[in-house]
Amino acid sequence: MAQPAAPRRRRSDDRPRPALIAPTPPGPLGPPDPEGVVRSIELALGAARKGRRHLTLLAISVTEEPAADTEARLEAAAQTVRNMVRGTDGIWRDGPRSIAVLLADVDGPSVEPVLARIRLRLKSLTPGRARMGRAAAAPGIGASDLLDLARGDRDR
Repeated sequence: MAQPAAPRRRRSDDRPRPALIAPTPPGPLGPPDPEGVVRSIELALGAARKGRRHLTLLAISVTEEPAADTEARLEAAAQTVRNMVRGTDGIWRDGPRSIAVLLADVDGPSVEPVLARIRLRLKSLTPGRARMGRAAAAPGIGASDLLDLARGDRDR
């Protein structure tokens, strides 16, 4: 009896996928740069569409406390999230009390465990003071609209 043939594979199946965005440099995030965040998300959206890949955007904010405390909490939240995501994911400061996190190649059910881990770590780090929302990149959506959807989805 003849052995069943192995499934055909494409040469590209074994190649690692290139990063959608440049890695976020280590260290503090620096001052807010809303225009830079939108430009970075637009570039990632273009690369994702070209490669038929998924993106999920997180919007994380720290509620206002005394100014020094809010700054320290935001930086601690950013560092915590940075330590939890891959080097191919992006993290930027998009406002005085908020950060944006772009998760590449995850969407729908595959993003839920990541979100749960981030949410739990933020709760333990800043109890009752951090809010997180998310939005998946739908076909044709722009960076500003995606960011607005993620901000609108923040925990109430």
